[in-house]
Amino acid sequence: MSGQATLASLLTEEELALQDSVRRFMRNEVQPRCAAMEGAGEPPRDLILKMGQLGLLGSFFPEEYGGSGASIATRAIISEETARVNAGFDITLFADIALFARAVSNHGTHAQKLKYLVPVLRGEKIGAMAITETKGGSNALGARTTGRALGGEYVLNGAKTFITNAPIADFILVLARTSGQERQVDGGTWFILERGTPGLSTGKPFDKLGMKSSPTAEVFLSDVRVAADQVLGEVGRGFHYLFNALDVERVLEGASTIGIAQACLDLSAAYAQQREVFGKFIAQYQLIQEKIAAMESGIELSRTMLYRLLRAVDRGEKITREAAILKLYSSQMAVQAAADAVQIMGGYGYMEDNQVARFFRDAKHHEIGAGTSEIMKIIIAREALKRYPGN
Repeated sequence: MSGQATLASLLTEEELALQDSVRRFMRNEVQPRCAAMEGAGEPPRDLILKMGQLGLLGSFFPEEYGGSGASIATRAIISEETARVNAGFDITLFADIALFARAVSNHGTHAQKLKYLVPVLRGEKIGAMAITETKGGSNALGARTTGRALGGEYVLNGAKTFITNAPIADFILVLARTSGQERQVDGGTWFILERGTPGLSTGKPFDKLGMKSSPTAEVFLSDVRVAADQVLGEVGRGFHYLFNALDVERVLEGASTIGIAQACLDLSAAYAQQREVFGKFIAQYQLIQEKIAAMESGIELSRTMLYRLLRAVDRGEKITREAAILKLYSSQMAVQAAADAVQIMGGYGYMEDNQVARFFRDAKHHEIGAGTSEIMKIIIAREALKRYPGN
């Protein structure tokens, strides 16, 4: 299987065993339900619950709260194998675990972790993180959602959009401005909201191009009153927490892009050695080989960088430049791999009942989510220019 030699040098024996276990789970439990998930627009709750019971949600979280205490690389292993089967399901787990649960684990009190983190890691509850606004997008500091202190509580007003898991989330982590002016990094505060709270509502799921197994919608806040114990971390430090988390988020998203590309390579290579045209299997034609070679090279480079960066994260190193490079390269690589897979399969690849059609639609998300390709280029250029001070 492609990539096994590389993985053997990048992962520990325990991590390789986890990969094998997750791969079998995805093949046996998730693959047969992909069509139903795509049609329903959301993953079955019982799948998430089963993953929680198997310890596949809390792999890198502290054992005290139901995790396994393993390296953060385990999150990438699980993500790659999930995206390799259904990228939409992976995005739901990403928002649930890498965004919501990780934020609560990093900044929550012991009581908050018991109340919000533990049930999420068990798969009993689902989390979401609400950042993006209609006039915000890449400008996270331009958030118009406000949190006003009132008699020991906070009153939240505003709206968020493009929020993964919004229609199904039990807990929603909302970023609101509690002080300061637009574009100021101080003054943002995170609030943990529970579904059913008066004034909190979510819109109908969007009809998206891809990632159809993962529901996305708006979040509306109308005079939502929250207690002080629902503040996550320090008041006014929310934007700092957000920016500090983005590097890891972008690295972990690389696992999903690799999973998509690997699936496209698996399907394309098998098809090319079975499809015969003009008396030859199409795998013998150089233009097909060129596409296969590009997939293999892109996956190899992305996967090697992914695990190198995750080891750096475990060591506490700053990886802003490298995270942006991986995010930009791997997302573009996945989009190209999916496009090439469709092209290799021709008319068959264009059919909706072919997996590569789904991967083609799903891959595009990664050039937009967690920072667009354009934003990644700005970050990379900015970080590079720091090495060349002006005269």
